[in-house]
Amino acid sequence: MFNFFNSYFYPYIQSNLNPDLISSLVAKSIYGLDQYIRQDICDGCIVNERDYVSTLMSYTRLLLRNSLLARNFIHCQSQILSDDLEKEFGCDAIILFRAGDAAKISMFEAKYPRLQKSSYTWDYEQKNQSHFHDQLTRQSHWSASAAIWELFINDYVPGHSLKGFDKYGSTCVWHQDAYQYSEKNIKPYCNPKNKKPHLWDNNNLKECVEQLPYNPLNLEDILNSILSGKQGKTISVIEDSITIESSKGKTIKIPASVNMIRENKNSFFEETGIKHFLFIEISNIEFKINPDVDIYEIINGNDIEF
Repeated sequence: MFNFFNSYFYPYIQSNLNPDLISSLVAKSIYGLDQYIRQDICDGCIVNERDYVSTLMSYTRLLLRNSLLARNFIHCQSQILSDDLEKEFGCDAIILFRAGDAAKISMFEAKYPRLQKSSYTWDYEQKNQSHFHDQLTRQSHWSASAAIWELFINDYVPGHSLKGFDKYGSTCVWHQDAYQYSEKNIKPYCNPKNKKPHLWDNNNLKECVEQLPYNPLNLEDILNSILSGKQGKTISVIEDSITIESSKGKTIKIPASVNMIRENKNSFFEETGIKHFLFIEISNIEFKINPDVDIYEIINGNDIEF
């Protein structure tokens, strides 16, 4: 199991890091962390999605601190928000990648469906509808500005095969696919006896992932798609911030430097309801802004600056 990851955890040992590999190493290494966390779940060290997200962010921080994979980074966790605060984005966490004067914003919502318990209830009613569907709806307002995915934690032992799910880590579904499934199979239905809204369950989740047009995605797949320009919008960094706009015309300014994040993290947490914010600046790649398509380019031959 984790052998491939061990050679990447301390990449500073390598004297000549190939710039072409940095982004793929970031994605591969974070996926390796996810595999360790799945084992933590099986060992009883993690009990819910909150623990999962916190651990993933903490492990990633340690990885970046002990490597040459990032020029700058910072991880902030909100300590001031109540659990019932309305989340603007419908997500648990943000990962902001910056390359020069451009950035990509990504977000995810983590769910722990206890796949070994077929009847486990992980969704619940909120405002007369499915809570998860409500989250997906809020995410949809920002999907043109951010790469958004749903992350489903797997409590089977790493290596266990389950149709539609990643074998070693968590399983990821792009927001648009989960939202389309929910609009078709969750939103229109309610219990005819008590008129209660239909909620997501593990049968819905398995049906959703099994009918996806792609193989099970893991964190490496997701992050590679974002860093390669296949997913997410490239946004200009102006005065160490980026601004994103929802489909309803609401704009939110997101700090995009270590100092700016430190100065503005509390107000940002309060405005968005985000619990975790991970900022990663990579010095050897460039996100080019094009009006028609986002282009990703590795700048060959450039020295890595730290």
